[in-house]
Amino acid sequence: MRTTILRWAWQMLKPTLIPWLRERALRLPAHQRDALAQRLRLPLQTIEQVENALRQVVLYRLERWEP
Repeated sequence: MRTTILRWAWQMLKPTLIPWLRERALRLPAHQRDALAQRLRLPLQTIEQVENALRQVVLYRLERWEP
């Protein structure tokens, strides 16, 4: 019963959650990216690449997760 409710809830939430994570939640604001690049003494492009890689991993796992 618990698994059925969890699956139902996930199926209802997933179409809204995944796009929100992709477009908003898993993105750093520009000023934080700049500050992080300066603090770590890395090019901004490196910070953006790491951010994109992390976003892809999280979205890949969430899209394939089945309760």
